[in-house]
Amino acid sequence: MCAEELYALYRTRQSDRKFSATPIPQEVLRRIVENALLAPSATNQQPWSLVVVSDPERSHRVGQAVVRRMTKMNQFATEAPVHILVVAERGNWLASIGKSVVKLDYRPIDLGILVAHLVLAAQAEGVGSCVLGWFNEEAVRKEVGIPKSKKIALDIVLGYSEQATREKKRKDPKSILHWDKW
Repeated sequence: MCAEELYALYRTRQSDRKFSATPIPQEVLRRIVENALLAPSATNQQPWSLVVVSDPERSHRVGQAVVRRMTKMNQFATEAPVHILVVAERGNWLASIGKSVVKLDYRPIDLGILVAHLVLAAQAEGVGSCVLGWFNEEAVRKEVGIPKSKKIALDIVLGYSEQATREKKRKDPKSILHWDKW
């Protein structure tokens, strides 16, 4: 891959909220997940587990647990063919020592790097995605059997997008980018 192909992924990846009912083939899901798992992490702790929900009925039920009842926010999640649940794991002993020394828990950063890898891998496969953080964790946990001792950090919905690529609206780089000094 040349640099321009990578940058094209950055430009075209977006949060999709309308998906076709076409299932994502298991081999495509496997490539997306296995390549996302190559993400780096502090002290190589890899503080994550993933639950890939692709069974249509279970995926719909997980989607129902993601919808906010009062506002109907995330209603589209019930139609997403796949949910990838990102479960935060405890850090290793080296990360714990580092946390006490620098007063920074690297796990949320590591999860962010993993998710970036995952959504870009999906985009490379022609699969749309949306990262969701507001959901009924207990209902999701119950549906897929995640132990109560585990924290579900995010739900990444995947599917073949039925939305046109939108123009990115970003801050002017001059207002947030500093070279050599503030």
